[in-house]
Amino acid sequence: MILTYIGLLRVRTISYYLIAILAFAMSTTCSVASGVKPPILLKVDLRDAPRKLLHTTEVIPVKPGPMTLAYPQWLPSVHLAGPIDQQAGLFITAHRVGFAAPTPIRWERDPVELYLFHIVVPKGVSSIEVNFDFITAADATAAGSTDANIAVLNWNTVLLYPYHGRSTKVASIEVTPTIVMPANWHFASALQSNEGPASPEPSNSVTFHTVSLEQLVDSPVLSGRYFREILLAPEITPKHYLDLVADTPASLQINQSHIDKFSELVRQAGTLFHSRHYDSFHMLVTLSDQIAGDAFDHHQSLDNRRPADFLTSEKSLTLYGDYIAHDFVHSWNGKYRRSMSLMAANYQMPIIGTDLWIYEGLTDYLAGVLAARSGIWTQQQFLDQWSEKAARFEHRPGKTWRDLQDTATMAPILWAADSSAYESWRLGGYDFYGEGALIWLEVDTTIRSGTGGKKSLDDFLAVFYGKGTGTGTDTLPFTFEDLVNALNTVYPHDWASFFKERLHKLTPEAPLGGFTHGGYRLVYRDTPNAWTALAGKKDFEYSIAMKVRPDGVVTDVLIGGIADKAGFAPGMKLLSVNGNPFSIDQLQRAIRNAKGAPLPIECAVENNGVATTLTLAYHSGEQYPALERDVGTKDRLLEIVTPR
Repeated sequence: MILTYIGLLRVRTISYYLIAILAFAMSTTCSVASGVKPPILLKVDLRDAPRKLLHTTEVIPVKPGPMTLAYPQWLPSVHLAGPIDQQAGLFITAHRVGFAAPTPIRWERDPVELYLFHIVVPKGVSSIEVNFDFITAADATAAGSTDANIAVLNWNTVLLYPYHGRSTKVASIEVTPTIVMPANWHFASALQSNEGPASPEPSNSVTFHTVSLEQLVDSPVLSGRYFREILLAPEITPKHYLDLVADTPASLQINQSHIDKFSELVRQAGTLFHSRHYDSFHMLVTLSDQIAGDAFDHHQSLDNRRPADFLTSEKSLTLYGDYIAHDFVHSWNGKYRRSMSLMAANYQMPIIGTDLWIYEGLTDYLAGVLAARSGIWTQQQFLDQWSEKAARFEHRPGKTWRDLQDTATMAPILWAADSSAYESWRLGGYDFYGEGALIWLEVDTTIRSGTGGKKSLDDFLAVFYGKGTGTGTDTLPFTFEDLVNALNTVYPHDWASFFKERLHKLTPEAPLGGFTHGGYRLVYRDTPNAWTALAGKKDFEYSIAMKVRPDGVVTDVLIGGIADKAGFAPGMKLLSVNGNPFSIDQLQRAIRNAKGAPLPIECAVENNGVATTLTLAYHSGEQYPALERDVGTKDRLLEIVTPR
C-alpha cells in the first residue's frame, strides 16, 4: 500500500522532482566549489485549496545516516503550538544511483518531542523528498484558511526542516519556495519573485527568491481569485501596499475615504516611530465570511482575516479597524525590537511569554492611538473603547489569585482553553492585551503630567524603536532593563517598580491611573455609549453580572456578583423572565422595570434537564460604561489622539 501511494505521489510530483533534482545537482556543483550548502526546495500546491487541502513537496539536502526533521512548533508571533494535528499523508523517499524507483524511508515520531521525526538516510543519498498534505480546517464544517476562492498560506504549516537540537538556527537554513495556484488566481506576499511581491495578472506557478527559513515563515502568501492591490501613502518610501483577496468582487469596491484612512495610518506610524525597519510593507487582508477570522503579525507584512464587508461597511471598519493598526505596530514592537524572552534560534524552542504585556499590551495601546490619529476611529469612539476596556478589567475577580504576569506566562495554555465559562475568574489569554494597554496608557499620561505636556510616550517610542533611522529587516533584542533605561531618558521615574507593582499586584481593581492623569473617570450609565450600541452588545455583565446568549444560554457568571449569588451558572438556559418567555429584550425590560422596585426578577431556568426558579435581587437598572470628564483637569486623552 505504501509503495502504491508513493507511486501516486510520483505521478503528482515527478515533474517538479526532476526539475528539483536538476536544480539541486547544479546548486550542489556550485556549492562544492563555494562551500555553500544548497537550499531546501519547497513547493506548495494550492490547487486543492478549495477542498481544504494543501500539498507539500520538499527536496532537502542530506547526508547518509541518522537525521531528524522538525515540524515548526512555536513561533514568536503565535501564542499557540503549531497545528501538527492537521498534517496528513507524510511520506519520505530518496532517489539512489542505480535504482529506478524511489526508496521509501521510514520515519518515526519522537515519543516525547512529538513535532520531531527521526529517519535514517541510506548510503549514496544526497537529498530526500518529503511529501505531505495540510488540512486547512480542523473540522469538516469549520472555517479555515482556505475556501473556493481564497487560500492564505502560512509556510510553517507546510514544511519540515532539518533539526540538530537546540543549536539549530532557522536563520541559517535557506529555502527556495514555489507555489502552484488554481487557474486565474493572484497572489501577494512580502517575498520577492521575478513577478515581484504581487501579481497584477493571474499566474499559475510562482517561484520566489531564496530566503532564510526564518524570513520564509515570517512571510505568508495571500492568494485568490478576486484580488486588488492598492498603493498607500504613495509619497512615502519604503512602499506600502494594501493587498486584498475576496470571495466576491463587491468586497473590493472600497470607498476612497477608507483608503485615505489607511494611507494616513502609514504616515502617522512613521511619525510616531521615527523609522521604518522594512524594505516594503504588505497589508495582506482577506475579505470573507467563509475564512476563519484571525490576525497574525510579521516584519514586512500582516495577515488579517476579516468579514467580507470589512472595508465597504462603515460599521465593520469601525469595529475592526484597529486590527490592521495593531499588526502594523508589531513590525516595530515585536519584530524589530523583540524581548529577549521571545528570541529563539528555532521553532522547537518554547516561547517564554513573560514579556507579552509589552509585545501585546503596548501594541494594543498604540493600535487604538493610531486608529484615532489616522481617522479610522473618531475621538469619541476612542474614548468609548477605553471605557469598555476599563470596565472589563474592573470586573475580574480572578485577579485576586492570578496576577497579570501569570496570564502572560501561561499564554499558550490560556489561549488554547475554552475561555467562556467563569472566564473572569480563571482569566484568559487576552488579559495582557487589554490590561497591558491600560498600563501603557498610564505610562503615557504619567510622562505627560510629570513634564507638563513637554514629553510623552511618543518621545520614548522615537528613542526605543526609531533613533531616526531605517535599518531594513534587522531585529534588535531588548531586556526589561533596556526598556526602563529608555523610559528614564525621557522622564526619570522609578519605572521598574511601577511595572512590577502592576504586573504582580493581586487586586480585583483595574489600573486606571491613565484616566486619572488623563482627565477622566470611569462611570456607569443606564444607556449604552455609541460604541456599545454600534456593536449591539446586550450581555448584562455590569448589571446582573452575567452574560447571556440570544438563545437564553448563560455563557459566563461573575464570581461574587448578583447572578452568582442567585445560583446562576454557565451552561444554564433561561426559559422565562417574570413569567414571560425568555428573550434578550424581555430580560432587558425586566432589569429596567426592577430599578427602584421592591420585587426581584424571577427567572425559570433549566440545568441539564433540571428546571428551577432563580431570583435576582437587583434594582439598579442597566449599567453601561462611559468615560466622564473630570472638570478642571487637563484633557490628555484627546491630546494623545490628536493627529501629528
